[in-house]
Amino acid sequence: MKFLKQYRFVLIIFLVIVALVLLRSFSRTGFRYDAARWAESSVDGSNLLTADQLSTLTGEVMLLNLGSEAAIPDEIQVKVLNMSAASITGKENLTLIRKHRGPVILYSDDHSVSARAWMILSEMGMKNVYIFQDPVSDAV
Repeated sequence: MKFLKQYRFVLIIFLVIVALVLLRSFSRTGFRYDAARWAESSVDGSNLLTADQLSTLTGEVMLLNLGSEAAIPDEIQVKVLNMSAASITGKENLTLIRKHRGPVILYSDDHSVSARAWMILSEMGMKNVYIFQDPVSDAV
């Protein structure tokens, strides 16, 4: 009995670890990788916005220009921040994006840059992030 009292914290931690290992081994839903769930809106296209859809968004809209040399279309009247796509995961930039209380729109003349940034941010748990789809640049 003295042995159990002496090592009770070690035994509790050991039993919790054993329980988690067994849960992981026998459960298909425990600790499941959720990349497919995070990417659902990219499959159905609900993460893409046009200029018409942009005007229907509620709240303060933040547009992140991801190093695009192209000018932001004139019909977009929102708060625009310029940053490189590589710096989007920087501490200051992530804090800025997380603290923003409204939709965050990613814009780049190269759609793959916006898509990569969107995927990273969505896998970090950010819900209100969209990709701006400029019909003028799509036609080119």
